[in-house]
Amino acid sequence: MTGKSQVEMLVNELLPFAEKMLREHGGFHPFGGYLDLSAKVVHVGVQPDAKPATEAGRAEMLVESFKQLADAGKAIALAIATDVTLPNQDGSKADAIRLFLEHRAGYCAEVFFRYSLHDGVVEISDTIAQQGDPLFFRNQDRIRGRG
Repeated sequence: MTGKSQVEMLVNELLPFAEKMLREHGGFHPFGGYLDLSAKVVHVGVQPDAKPATEAGRAEMLVESFKQLADAGKAIALAIATDVTLPNQDGSKADAIRLFLEHRAGYCAEVFFRYSLHDGVVEISDTIAQQGDPLFFRNQDRIRGRG
């Protein structure tokens, strides 16, 4: 499997969970997942009462935890999901699910799924993907051929 196809396994797990949280709760706290060394998806969240209790603080806790996993060589790929607001071309704003995705082989992307939520129904209107800036895996891992 390629790095991209392994990262897509995380997308296929995390995106439906984000949609479920939107349907049931109207939003979600940052959460994530990773592929362990046997390529199984492991879901990760932050306790609701964790300090700091801000969304940015929760996301940073996930980032720090994932950096430790990557440094210890315990993950193939990592992903963090956040509920964000994006500007539209007309100046209005749109809600989006943001997935930050990184693979130890060097693949790194941010994918945004713009959505609307009406009467418990989540409708994804479009998807925006762009190259991400790596957070978790060091360059020497790629040079050594890990991935």
